[in-house]
Amino acid sequence: DSYQRRQVLQLLDEMREPISNGTLDASGRAMDDLVKRLSAIRKPRNEVKPVRLGEIINDYTDTLDRRLRNGEESDTLKTGIEELDAITGGMNAEDLVIIAARPGMGKTELALKIAEGVASRVIPGSGVRRGVLIFSMEMSAIQVVERGIAGAGMMSVSVLRNPSRMDDEGWARVASGMKLLADLDVWVVDASRLSVEEIRSISERHKQEHPNLSLIMADYLGLIEKPKAERNDLAIAHISGSLKAMAKDLKTPVISLSQLSRDVEKRPNKRPTNADLRDSGSIEQDADSIIMLYREAVYDENSSAAPFAEIIVTKNRFGSLGTVYQRFCNGHFVACDQDEARQICTASNAPAARGRRYAQGADV
Repeated sequence: DSYQRRQVLQLLDEMREPISNGTLDASGRAMDDLVKRLSAIRKPRNEVKPVRLGEIINDYTDTLDRRLRNGEESDTLKTGIEELDAITGGMNAEDLVIIAARPGMGKTELALKIAEGVASRVIPGSGVRRGVLIFSMEMSAIQVVERGIAGAGMMSVSVLRNPSRMDDEGWARVASGMKLLADLDVWVVDASRLSVEEIRSISERHKQEHPNLSLIMADYLGLIEKPKAERNDLAIAHISGSLKAMAKDLKTPVISLSQLSRDVEKRPNKRPTNADLRDSGSIEQDADSIIMLYREAVYDENSSAAPFAEIIVTKNRFGSLGTVYQRFCNGHFVACDQDEARQICTASNAPAARGRRYAQGADV
């Protein structure tokens, strides 16, 4: 309407000077601020109007009916890891999910496995495959593809980096992995530094052009450009809050990877908790689900639990908590017998067993 137009014109006049004549950094910050404020102005007014509970109940009835018709293919987004989906119930359209671990535990590998699991499914009732958008700020797009091919072929990445040593079976696995990835609607944004406003702007445009976008992934939270703030925790709070707002506004779940504090290394039991998140207050508050990773092999390669990875759900706003076990083979997560893995990993976590290990720690 005319009021919104006046707001936009006034804002453009206000931002023209800092964008045109400021330093490169100041100009960039001004442009980020402009994008954020324009986005707020152009939101339809009916998005912020109160809605009577009776109307919401009608919408919820439709939701229940859709879940009943579609069964397992409900409106929650499945990761492709059955045991994890059983605990979480899948991701809701407005969820912010944090995957956190110390270095070397397999955060990126798990994220890519989930991306493949999501992109392998179709949107119920449409026949259209789900889309995934990955913001890769740590690895290049080529490295993401390499990881994906290795995972699809159950090969070590090191094998792909020495192709002259591959036999015919290896090349067949590579070809199969390439075909699998090429058929997926997965997109990668290869940029070392992006602000959360830039991530939102790119995501909004991609969602408009590709309505099947079902998951947005940021690898990782610590590499998102921090806004100017008096304290680091306030900058992190802005990022995590903005990611949650993006998920809610775009009706598309967001997964962000996060590092854990080095304090994990200082205690006998190194299985992580929510308190180990760096600047954990805002992240823990904004996240709908938090998934931690732990691999005994990082600390003791000779442990009976070394072959296993633990996927620990430490927060789940809409479901239960628990641990899912996977074998970790050639750098990839593989399904395994849950009871057997639980028994082995639980025994390994006993105080007497812990006292005999932890001679080495995770890379820091």
